[in-house]
This record gives sequence, structure tokens and C-alpha cells, in this order.
Amino acid sequence: MDDVELQERLARLAERTAPRPREQLAQVVVARHRTQRRQNIGTAAVAAAVTGLVVLTSTVLDGPSAEPATAIGADAAGPESAAAAVDVLAGPARGSLAGDAAFVDGARRLSWTEADDPNRPTAATEPPLDSRQVVFAGDVTGGRWALVLGQDTIQPEPPVGSGLAAAWFTGPPGATADQLQPAGLSGGVDTTMSLALSDASTGALVVVAAPGDEIQVSERPLVAADGTVSREFEPVDAPDGVAVLALPPASGTYAEALRFRVVRDGAEVVTAMPTTHRSDWSRTTPEVPIEWLRGTAGSTGADAVLDRGIDDALTSTGLSPDDVAFSVVWAGDVPAPSGQTARVQLLGATLPSGAVHLTALLGRDLPDGSVVSTWCGTDLRPAAPPLAEQLFAVECSTPFLEGTEPVDSLVLVGPSAATTALLVDGTGSQATAQPLVGGVAVLQPFEDLTAVEFLAPDGTSLGRTEPMGHVGMESLESIPSGGN
Repeated sequence: MDDVELQERLARLAERTAPRPREQLAQVVVARHRTQRRQNIGTAAVAAAVTGLVVLTSTVLDGPSAEPATAIGADAAGPESAAAAVDVLAGPARGSLAGDAAFVDGARRLSWTEADDPNRPTAATEPPLDSRQVVFAGDVTGGRWALVLGQDTIQPEPPVGSGLAAAWFTGPPGATADQLQPAGLSGGVDTTMSLALSDASTGALVVVAAPGDEIQVSERPLVAADGTVSREFEPVDAPDGVAVLALPPASGTYAEALRFRVVRDGAEVVTAMPTTHRSDWSRTTPEVPIEWLRGTAGSTGADAVLDRGIDDALTSTGLSPDDVAFSVVWAGDVPAPSGQTARVQLLGATLPSGAVHLTALLGRDLPDGSVVSTWCGTDLRPAAPPLAEQLFAVECSTPFLEGTEPVDSLVLVGPSAATTALLVDGTGSQATAQPLVGGVAVLQPFEDLTAVEFLAPDGTSLGRTEPMGHVGMESLESIPSGGN
């Protein structure tokens, strides 16, 4: 797994949990967007098989962070939490191997800067040995894990958190300490906050809280027919403040739908997503039936981009492929640099409630057979009306190569009966009417676009929609942003 793909996963995570579109989280090599509204999610040679390990943490030890580790997501506990602060990482090692002195000492001595697997995350420097403490050592489903604290040797100015860093190490069942490899690294650790790691391959989850804390787990968000998102949390066994669980393996590449919650003295301390990794890379995106409402399948590269969109829908919802109905609302070409074209695919994932998670995918084939890809937007919409009758305005910026400039486009997709679109700017003025063919138009970008109204042949309004933004599955503002 190269740095670009790591940054892509971090950016997708930020989009999924941020309350609104954010500035770029990751700088990428061959794809970017020009405006804050169009958040960059990175590039990859998606036609090639992905091998490696992606680690999602609040900070990574190969460089300083401006912020300490905090809870992630819409459910994060706010300052009103009444729970007393406790150092949840203090004390002797916990876990089923805590009594194995040789194993614990071996875990404490593990290298943070080297790994047998080049795809594993490594730190820039080694924490001093005398600063290290093993917090957890134990057997889990499909392996053996250890959590080690040490001095954070790369700190921003001013320093953040406790001055400590944390490293998760994982290995196969029955592994000796020297067989463990780094799986997750974070710096600026707040020792009053719990740490957790999940393995998407096996379903293993470890949550470390304070002794006496109640730990609750929610495997996935619940999306109602109106597009609103909620969760149900179930308490789990947590002797000594540590929960070791065997959950079903993730349907997507990562277990990003998973959340844990810590409750102390009846007050919520934190709700967060565990650091997630994958120990087994033999999986491929499952083949699922796709209904093509308008447009047809494109190149092999376009198919690979579509597979990534399907995988991300499964990753963010936590649902099985059997529980999601996939459809392509529209697929077609848009201009790309050097007179070439790129392909937009508007992918809908209909959830059990009937609500639809939408992703506007954009991919461009390169001469070497690889593909650069990005997202133009995401949305979460109610169950009605049917997708073929809904309205979409998608602003896209085509991935570019060094030495070229990106090409921006505005893609309008409405019912097949729509013949005209009226573009509305921030002043509320209507621009010149734009003709539609089969309810679709690919236009040059329209400055300060705030809404698009679609008209039937007789001039009757078919409804109005805003430009597609980046609505995460669990945004603070998770009410659907589009519609009719």
C-alpha cells in the first residue's frame, strides 16, 4: 500500500465523518479539486490488485500533528460529558497474555521503525525503551495482538496530549512476540481516551478503557427511509476495562461502519471508530448485480472505479452485499485534459429501508493501463421518489497529470422527460435555460451555482436540487442534501 492510497483512505474517512466539506486532507499526485466544495479523495491505479495495509489513526508518527487524538464521528462525546477523566492506559498490562512475562517484555522491545512486511506502518523514530509500557497483550480471533505506549519522539510545537505515542502490533494465532508486526500507530495520545483496533478480515475487535468502564458496540449505522441516520449500541463484556470481541468480518475492505462507546458512572466518555486494519488481502470486491438506469458499462478501468464505489458503500454502511441493491443512475463521458475524456458514473446503493447512498465516481484511463479516480460528490437520499425520477447536479474536476490542468464540468441528470434546466446562482437570479437531452446535460462549470431547476416540455417544474456535496454516512448534518 503506497502513500497515495493511504492518504486516499484518510481523506475518505474525513469526508465520511466530517460535518461539512473540509479543506483537502491529503495531497495527491495526479488528482485534485480546485474548490473547497469538491473535496479531493486521492488517486490510485485501480486496475491493479491492491496489496497492503491501510491504517486509519488520528495521527501518524511519520510526521507531527497539530491536533491530539480525539473521538471521530457524529456521535463523539461533547464537552458536556460529566464523566470524570481517568488515565485509561495506566497500570499493568491487561489481556489473556498479560501474565506471560516473556511475551510482554518481548512486545515492549518490538521495533516501531521496521517491519518485515513493507506495507505495514512504521514510525520515523523509536521511542526510548525505558519509556515503553505494554497496555494490552492477548489472543484475539485469528491472531495475537499487543498495544504498546512510548514517548512520542515527534511532537509539534506546542506539544499536544500526554507526550505519548501508541502502537498496535498484530500477528497470527500462537505468534511469539518477535513475530508481531505494527498495525496501527498514533501520536499525541490522550491517555484519558480509550484506544481500539479492529481487523476487517477476521472481525476481531479490542477496546481498551478504564477498569469499571462500560463498553458498548454498534456494528453499523441504521439508515431510515427518510435518509436519517441513527445507531443502536449493545453493552459487551469488558473485564478489567478491556473488551475482546469476535464480530463478523467486514463486508467492505475496512470496518469503517464499526463504532464503540465508553460509559463511565452513567455518563458517555467517548464514541469513536476503532483504528481499522486488514490482516488478509486475499479478498476481492464481491460481484454484485448492477441495474443500469441510463448509460452502459465503460472500459475495464471504469469497471474498476465502479468496483471501488461498491466496496466503499459496503465499507461505510457495514451491510452485506445481499442487503444492498446497486444501480447506476447515469454513466457518461466528460471532458478531460489534452482533449481526452473521463467517465462519470453515478452509483446508487439502495439500503434495506429504501434510502439511497449515492456516489458520483469519476475515472480516467491512462496510457499505461492504469486509472486515476476521484469522487465528485456523495449524498444520502430518502426512499422516494424512484432514482430514475430524482434530480442531480454534480460538479466534477477531472483528474489531471503533471503538466496539465484539470477540466471542470457540471453534469445535470434529471428524469428522461426533462428538456430544460435553469441554473440559479447565489443571488437567486436564473441564468439562461440549458437544454437537456434525455434529461441530461454536460456543461462547463457555472460560477456560484446554488440550485438547478428541471423543466418538462410544457415548462412545468419537475423540481429543484442543490449541487451534490459530500454528505458522509454519519455527518452531523446527515439530512439528505439533494432532492426534489
